[in-house]
Amino acid sequence: MEKQRQTLDDGLYLPEVGSWSKRKYALIQHYAQTFATGMKKKWDYRIYVDLFAGAGKAKIKRSNQIVDASPLLALNVKDRFDLYIFCELEIQKINALRDRVTINYPDTDVKFISGDVNQKIDEVIASFPNPSKNFKMLSFCVVDPYNLASLKFDTIKRLSVFFMDFLVLIPTGMDAQRNEKIYLGEDNVVVECFLNDDCWREDWERCKAQCISFSDFLVDAFSSKMAEIGYLKPNLTDTVSVSLPKKNVHLYRLAFYSRDKMGMDFWNKAQKSSDPQLKLW
Repeated sequence: MEKQRQTLDDGLYLPEVGSWSKRKYALIQHYAQTFATGMKKKWDYRIYVDLFAGAGKAKIKRSNQIVDASPLLALNVKDRFDLYIFCELEIQKINALRDRVTINYPDTDVKFISGDVNQKIDEVIASFPNPSKNFKMLSFCVVDPYNLASLKFDTIKRLSVFFMDFLVLIPTGMDAQRNEKIYLGEDNVVVECFLNDDCWREDWERCKAQCISFSDFLVDAFSSKMAEIGYLKPNLTDTVSVSLPKKNVHLYRLAFYSRDKMGMDFWNKAQKSSDPQLKLW
């Protein structure tokens, strides 16, 4: 198995991330590779979409490690995607990503969209070629929001009109569990927008009575919304829990959604290939 390597400082902006991000990057790397190669001869056109793309590289906190983040990992797959769409809110990050791609991948078809993806979704959709019976497109979308407020379910729903698999970071521990009381406030609409459900508090009270945690409730509720738009609903055990190394403090869950069993098989393969016990850097 090819291991992801530490990369060099190229002098461009480097945001810092926690060491726990290695697990996420490893999963993205392995799934993107499996998807890109496995679907190459089955579809006419393959698209990689990153809704919270970042700067392309990152520095691991309290270390000298510089690693490729999701956009560059996807660009480095063996059988490169036909089109890449990168959306990022922070100007400094998307400018650094654009520079890195321009320098290192000049012949690759890449579209950059600056701004809040929830407000720029029309622009994202307009970046897709028009599919037809004789031109089949398949996409893989990475959704890595900073918190619950960063993502509206309607954004996912709008993209689901395409044949698209989603890998979604659900910020259960680092945001939802920590801010449960705030989100339960009568006037707070963060979870309502995240789930596109104005009755979610009633569902939560029923789950709470069954001793289900707020974090697990959100994952199941989000997965149920994905099932409503035609995706296979994963069990909680199908998602990947990411925690602070050595402290067992839960941060978030990575949940994969596909309409096809083959996609789920690819996801299971990616989990096995990115064993967290492996030393990736």
